[in-house]
Order: sequence, then structure tokens, then C-alpha cells
Amino acid sequence: MAQSKALRFAELPDVLTPKHLMEYLPLGRDAIYEALKSQVIRNVRLEQKFIIPKGALREFLGGAVE
Repeated sequence: MAQSKALRFAELPDVLTPKHLMEYLPLGRDAIYEALKSQVIRNVRLEQKFIIPKGALREFLGGAVE
């Protein structure tokens, strides 16, 4: 069963994964991972996993969220 996309910022969890970003942003996988690796989207890396605070997505979007 496929998960439905989160259409609104408020529906996203407080802690995001790259998969959440791919569902929310109109960017491909490679662009998401490049933005995370270069800290364009602020994140914390735990071993091989990227952990993204919801506030970091808000910052990346310049505060322009629903």
C-alpha cells in the first residue's frame, strides 16, 4: 500500500528524513541529497542517516510555508 503525499507543511512530522523532503519538495533524489550533504538544508547526520528538523525545511523555504 503506497503512502499518500503530505500536501501541507503542518502535516509533516517534526523530524524529517530525505524521503519526506522528496515527497514535499519538487526536487529529485540527487538534488535532495546534495542539499543535505552541503548543509543547504540544515541537518544532523547519524551514521549513514540524515535527520532534518522541520524548522530546517522552513528555513530552506525562507519561512514561506502554509
